[in-house]
Amino acid sequence: MIRLAMMPLLLVLCACQHDSAPMQRESTTQPALPAATGDAADAPVADVPADDGAFVLPGDFSQRTSVADLEARFGKANVKIVEVPVDGGMSRSVELFPDDPLRRAYVDFHDEPALNDLASISVRDPGSQWSGKHGVHVGMSFAELRRINGKPFYFTGFDSEHRGWIRDSWSPAVDDDDGRLGALDVDEGEHMYFNVDLGLRNGAKGIPAGAFPVDDSSISSDDARYPRLGELVEVTAISASTSLDDEWE
Repeated sequence: MIRLAMMPLLLVLCACQHDSAPMQRESTTQPALPAATGDAADAPVADVPADDGAFVLPGDFSQRTSVADLEARFGKANVKIVEVPVDGGMSRSVELFPDDPLRRAYVDFHDEPALNDLASISVRDPGSQWSGKHGVHVGMSFAELRRINGKPFYFTGFDSEHRGWIRDSWSPAVDDDDGRLGALDVDEGEHMYFNVDLGLRNGAKGIPAGAFPVDDSSISSDDARYPRLGELVEVTAISASTSLDDEWE
């Protein structure tokens, strides 16, 4: 794998991330394919063991994961194609379990019209049964996230909506002695980056100004200026992503 992201690109990447920050989709959904009869792919997801990696990011997902693969894993009835009018065109994506916040996930593709080349799978519902690397989940405290990673790291935040980001592809460790982010970095056999979105608890209500960084493109998780980050910040979303610029072995 060739990891191309460099620190000088943080501002540009962050700006792009702001534009693509998660939002609630208001759209009409339709089945990816007509409902099959007597097909094992239509079996209830309850038949999928919770510990088999089906709801883990990045797990064994990859850029090659197709809509058909998702249907085989989760059942055709639980894989919905979503079409949203955008700038005179139509944006296409996939939602898994769109009506179930405990299992819902949003899937985007590099080739939207054809729904090819998986770009990302994201989860942002509190209480979701999805988890990320080493058990990272929506609602986890920043302190616990830092402990799991094993060493301090750089992240970006917080914008006018009190959002921050950790991206495996461009959030290096503070002590970059081995070129790795830490435990959240890509492991052998994985084919997607693992990413974490951050937010201030309770929408920042009651949190004094100066207790957290503002619009900082590269801030240390252990910055002494913000000793309360561990308790004030939480995980608001987890995702796995690919880049067409990367080569995955």
